[in-house]
Formats: sequence, C-alpha cells, structure tokens
Amino acid sequence: MSRRPLLATAALSRRALLSRLVGACGAAFLAPGFLPLLQRHARAQEAAAGGAPTPRRLVLVWLEGGPSQLETFDPKPGTATGGPFRALPTERAGWSFSERLPKLRDRAGKLAVVRSLHSKEGSHARARLLLHTGFVPNPSVAYPTLGSIVAHQLGDPASELPSFVQVAGPPGSPGYLGVAHAPFLVARPGAKVANLAPERALERARVDRRDALREALDGGFEAEGAHAAVARNREQQRRARRLAESPRTRAFELDGESAKLRQAYGDTTLGQGLLLARRLLEEGVTAVELHHDGWDTHIDNFPKTAALCDELDPALATFLDDLETRGLLADTLVVCMGEFGRTPAISARNGRDHWPVNYCALLAGGGVKGGSVVGATDELGQSIVERPVSVPDLFATFAALLRIDGSQEFQATPRRPTTLVDPDGAAITELLA
Repeated sequence: MSRRPLLATAALSRRALLSRLVGACGAAFLAPGFLPLLQRHARAQEAAAGGAPTPRRLVLVWLEGGPSQLETFDPKPGTATGGPFRALPTERAGWSFSERLPKLRDRAGKLAVVRSLHSKEGSHARARLLLHTGFVPNPSVAYPTLGSIVAHQLGDPASELPSFVQVAGPPGSPGYLGVAHAPFLVARPGAKVANLAPERALERARVDRRDALREALDGGFEAEGAHAAVARNREQQRRARRLAESPRTRAFELDGESAKLRQAYGDTTLGQGLLLARRLLEEGVTAVELHHDGWDTHIDNFPKTAALCDELDPALATFLDDLETRGLLADTLVVCMGEFGRTPAISARNGRDHWPVNYCALLAGGGVKGGSVVGATDELGQSIVERPVSVPDLFATFAALLRIDGSQEFQATPRRPTTLVDPDGAAITELLA
C-alpha cells in the first residue's frame, strides 16, 4: 500500500504542514535549527500555490523605564508585595490582569503573555539594548534594533514610505544593517512631520538641477575611491526625495480620522501614535515602534503606574480592535514590553526598583495563539517557578512568528560574523498558533 510522503508536493497550509511534521516526528522537529527550515518550506509552498506569501508586520509598544509586572500582567493581590490594586481574572484559571487594565483583560482571548522573562541586565541602557536586539550588549558589535531587523527582512525597498517608523523616544540603531534600515522618527503624532517637505515650494526643475549638481560632486568622490559611501548616500537621497514627493505621506496626518475613534485611542502621544501606526500599516509600513515613557517608578509607583495604565489600556485595546476590524491583526505581530520589571519589595519611597529577575511581555496578532500564558512566578512574585524564558528565546519567537530566518549570518565587523537572532534562543512553541 502506498504511503503519502511527509512533505507532499501539493501545497500545504502552515497548520497542516506543522501538524504532519509533529505527528510524524514529534516535538523534536520544533528545535531552533528546524524552525528556519519550516519557515522556508512554508514560503516555498505558498509560492508554489501561485501566490506571494502574506506580508508580516511588527508593532512594538515600548514601555520605557521598565513597567511593574505586579501592576500590569502578573498581579499578586493580597500579599505583602502585591500593592493596593485588585486583580481581574480572565476565563482561564490562574490568569489575571491588574484592575488598571480592564479593557485588555476583556480581550485576553486575543492576547498572550509571557510572565517568566528574565535576564541579568538591571541597568536601563544595557537592558534596553538587550530587549531591542535580543543580544547581550557587546561594545565590539553594533546589533540592529528589532524594527530595523523587520524592515531589512520584510520591508519593500521600492516603497515611497519608510519601512520602519518610530514614534517618540530616541531613535534605535540599525547597527550593522546600515542606515537604510534606521527608523524614520516622528516626534509627535498628528503634528507636521519635521523636514518632510521644503520650507517653501520649489519648482521640480529646480530640485532636478540641485540633484544634478550633487551627482556631479559625488562623482568626484566616487572617482577617488569612495564608491560604497557615495552609493549609500545616493540611495538615501533618492529615497528622501521619493518620500517628500509622495501623496502617501497623508498617512502621517490624523485629521481625517473621526473624532470618536481618536477619542477611543486617547488624547495622548501613545494613543494618537497607535492610531498613526494603524494608518502606516495600511500604507505598507512594515515596522512601527512607539515609546511610552515614565515607567521608571522608583518613587510613588502606584499612582504613577495607575496613570500610565490609564493611557496604555484604552490605546492598546482600541488599536487591537481597529486592526482586527480592518483585517490587519492576523498579519501584524503586536508586542508590548519594557526593559525589565520592578522589585516585588516596596521601597520606603513607595516605589519599586529595577528587577530583571522576572518580568512580562504581552503579544497579540501575527500568528500568536490567543489566550496563551507562558511561565509563572511564586506567590510573592520573587522568583520564576514555571517555564523560564530568556530574551533570546523571545526573539527566536518573534522570528518564527514573522517568518524570518534568524540563522542568517551577517558580517557585523571585519572578521566578526553574527547571526540575525542569538542561536542560543529557542522559539516559545506554546505561543505559535
């Protein structure tokens, strides 16, 4: 009797392919080295079926300063470390949100939370780099930030809009991927974007003459051996002009959105920034990062965190609903996290200090299995008691969800090869839908 081959020539869905592989060979196939192979085969199957792979996008909501896990996604009410806020239970036993996040609690079925992230980095600068690049900071290697990785791997270089846009905060570094994948910075959503257009109208012919003069000057440098630098600069100039002249820059303007929707997002930088992110995703932008500052709550943790959650909760909940309504959520990975958590112990200043021992990340959309909870901490939130997750594990998961081959090798510096994702990381398979 003939047997159907494991990898049949007919196109398979990702779900069917994964089920057949696991059923035939067990969970060992989900080891880190096999995930890139699985992703490449899935893309090939899509191509064989006559269609291009569905594009993936990333939105990172960055909680600058390090949010308290105890006042957000891992509350411990009624304990010595729990603080004054109640916990709101979800339909899943043992999974609750802080009472400061009622709208996100109501959407738990669309969300996944990792409660057992850990690292050794307790300083803002180093932890920020770790949680943006997936690598422990190394002064000899300029690792690219997450948005730059996504722009490099999934962005359209011919697009009139940037592949990576960052709203507020200091811009992340593209590292060894180069300036072409650096973020386009929007300081204040809804306001006029700085330097997007000239101060006064210029005739196209005049701009053409300026470009021709620059090309002539660049030609001199090129003749003297600066080929690579001139080529990079020339491409950036072309991209800048293409952006400045594009009608698609209307995506940066929010005045066309209804007052009701803008109010639902919230009249805050984060709320209006997430509304801007939705508009940019619709126009083909691949990665958006939003900075929500103020989470470094060494003093008066509880009132400060309450105010921050009052901004985060409606903004992120409305964003998820908006994406889903427009058919964008299934292909957009949404991540919400900061550089570390806060100490279970409450200080004399009514604050919580830096705590990389255990903290949380929230994920949604983009292939994430909704309603998933990974990891657990003890009753006081002082240690991980179930399923520790490293930052490289988290980045391996991002790569799997975004269909990026994290094992790709790049020359970070002369004679210093590095992979896109830390090979020590293993994807959190419980989160993959």
